[in-house]
Amino acid sequence: MSVVVERDGAVAVVRIDRPERHNALNADVLRRLHAVMTDLPGKARAIVLTGSGRRAFSAGADLDELVGLSAADAEPVLRAGQAVLRGIERSPAPVIAAVNGLALGGGFELVLACSFAVASTEAAFALPEPGLGLIPGYGGTQRLARVTGPAAARHVMLTGHRLDALRAYELGVVVLPPVHPDALRSLAVAQARKVAGMGPRAVRAIVDAVDVGLDSPLDDALALETRLAADAVGGSESDEGVRAFKEKRRPCFEAVTP
Repeated sequence: MSVVVERDGAVAVVRIDRPERHNALNADVLRRLHAVMTDLPGKARAIVLTGSGRRAFSAGADLDELVGLSAADAEPVLRAGQAVLRGIERSPAPVIAAVNGLALGGGFELVLACSFAVASTEAAFALPEPGLGLIPGYGGTQRLARVTGPAAARHVMLTGHRLDALRAYELGVVVLPPVHPDALRSLAVAQARKVAGMGPRAVRAIVDAVDVGLDSPLDDALALETRLAADAVGGSESDEGVRAFKEKRRPCFEAVTP
C-alpha cells in the first residue's frame, strides 16, 4: 500500500509509503492520496501528512511517468496532480505536513498545499525542476511566492537552492522551529490535536476565509470575513464555546462534518 492511514482519536496520520523511491509521487500515490483525503474529513478533525522513513517526506513527482510525454499528454497529468493538492489545501479537516526529510519538487509543492508544516532538523526543501529543463507543475510557482514573497520564491526556483529546515522556518515555510527527528511525529500530532479541539464549523470558516481572501480584493475579503464571523456568532457552536469559557472548562463541541 503506497499510502498508509493511522487513526489517533480525532487525528489521522497519513503516510506516503514508498521509502525505496524516497516516497515519490507517482500516479498511484496521487490517486490514493485523493481517495484518503476525500474520505477522512468526515472521520477526523485534523490530519497529519508525512513520509515513511527519515530520508524523505517526498522527493517529488516520479520522473519515470513524465519522461517522453508530449505537452498535450503532460497537461492532463499535471492537472490531475494539481487537483489532488488543491483538494488537500481545501480540506475541511486541516492538513499538517510533518516533514521528516527531503521535500523536493512535487514533495515541496505538497507541503505548500497543506494548512501548515512542521519539520525535523533533517528536513530540506527545494524546487530543482529548472535544472532538468522543467518548472514546478503542482502549484509551486504560485504557492511558494504567497508564503515567502516573490523574491525569495524566485531565488529558490531559479537557482534550485535547497533550504535547510532552519531557513525554511525563517521564511515561514514551516511554522515552528525544527525538532529532532524522533520528536517530529509527537509535535505534529500535538498540533493536530489542538486544531481538532477547536470548533469544527469555525475551523472550516477560517479555511474558507483565508483561501478565498488571498485571491480577492481586500474589501471583498473583509466582507466575506464579516459574513462568516456573523454566522459563527449566531451559531450553536459559539454558544458552547462561550459557555465553556465562562465556566472555565474545555468546550465540548458536537462532532460535525464540515
